[in-house]
Amino acid sequence: MALFGKNRYSRNTGASAAAYTPKKSFGQRIKDMVLPKGKRKAVDPIAPTSFRVLRSRPYGTKYTPGLDTTPVAAVVTATPVTVTPAPTPAASAALAASGSSSGDTKKTATEAQKLKQLEETTKNIPRYLFRACSPTSGGGLKGLNTINGVFPHAFVDTNGVRLPNGGNKSIHDIPYQVTRRMAVGHLSGQRPARTDPTYSQFSSWAATLALVLQYGYSRASQGGLICVLDRYNLPKHTKVYHCPDMMKAGLCDSPYDHEYLVHGPVEGPGFKAVTVQSLLDMGLYTEIPCVQPHSARYWWGPIPQRDWESLFPAKEFSQKQVKALRNIANEFGKDFALPVLAALVTLDRRKLDKNGKFGDKDLKIFADVVEDLYIPEEYGTEKSIVQPDGVYVQGYPMVAQLVGLLKQLVEYNYGRGVRARRRIEVEDLSAELGALGLPGKKSLDMGEKAGRLSTSFAFGVSDVPVAVVA
Repeated sequence: MALFGKNRYSRNTGASAAAYTPKKSFGQRIKDMVLPKGKRKAVDPIAPTSFRVLRSRPYGTKYTPGLDTTPVAAVVTATPVTVTPAPTPAASAALAASGSSSGDTKKTATEAQKLKQLEETTKNIPRYLFRACSPTSGGGLKGLNTINGVFPHAFVDTNGVRLPNGGNKSIHDIPYQVTRRMAVGHLSGQRPARTDPTYSQFSSWAATLALVLQYGYSRASQGGLICVLDRYNLPKHTKVYHCPDMMKAGLCDSPYDHEYLVHGPVEGPGFKAVTVQSLLDMGLYTEIPCVQPHSARYWWGPIPQRDWESLFPAKEFSQKQVKALRNIANEFGKDFALPVLAALVTLDRRKLDKNGKFGDKDLKIFADVVEDLYIPEEYGTEKSIVQPDGVYVQGYPMVAQLVGLLKQLVEYNYGRGVRARRRIEVEDLSAELGALGLPGKKSLDMGEKAGRLSTSFAFGVSDVPVAVVA
């Protein structure tokens, strides 16, 4: 039975159907009594609801796989959205020429408040995010995913050339409802016409490297890339948003809690990409079998702790493995070698103490392998590599391990135990000097008090040579 349009009352037949007149609403009857006949307007016809189908795959907090099961079939969710008329040819031309979205950019007080709260959440976004892509991603259009950067659809032309005025500088320059339709369309894989205001200005990223590596494995032969971004070194106007936060702001209609949307181009010193094939050739997928496509789990969402413990046995650090993974992490350059290595070694489930911390032995193995790299002290402060409040650590044990390792590494570098460890090293050096007939510990102590001996320790900064006091 049709519910809308001319057939809404098709259940009436014969003469009664021909004579049937829809009952007027209470509001229309009031208008008939108050307004003159010439100014009365008919009741607007009922329009059918429009639906948008979201990306169908098992993710989110409701997805809880069994221990020995493959991912369940995806559930297609239909969500009503507001229908926005297509722009006129003239408006489309103006949009393409100016790079700005059509329509009034003024927002209601509620919409402005939601966007303000959304911007506050960006302070707790992980510093480093990962992405797998290939030249076929995003519909196979040219110039979107390259070794030099990731560029959303609206920022390149049909030949893959950067548009100087492509897209908008900020989502605040776009009408609120247009941003919503753009985000929903991006997440559901829809690609409107290039001249449509909702043509995507986003790219998708993840904090979980396991998901990225597993997703990228099948794209090795297609020129697939594994990308990493440093949020602190992105272009000025490029912003990162977590999908659950966008949902709270009314810009998403499902909590894609593994996914982050980046608005604007991702390029420059805050970006690095390596081909999947090179990682395969270096043995990454052999070193960490859990990220192979046919391993125990496909990482499209959170995993209960008991499933994590049942699927993966806890492993201690191996100096041989950490060194092998360091060679692979070096492919991402010195600026990214540390976070990539930390993410790689925490893909396996590691042995932690009752407080959820890495043991001294494992921590020392990792610290020794990265002793030539600079470790920012802010990794352990409010500018942490991953803020616990800014990422779904619950259900993402690999990310939780990454957070813990880097925080402990900061403590290892700059914490209370540093001076004691350096004191032991100085004493060992003093004994060796004494055995060679050179000044011993007393002279070294005098040199330290005089400011000529450094016992401070920070990776990436060479120690001050020991000054031997005559």
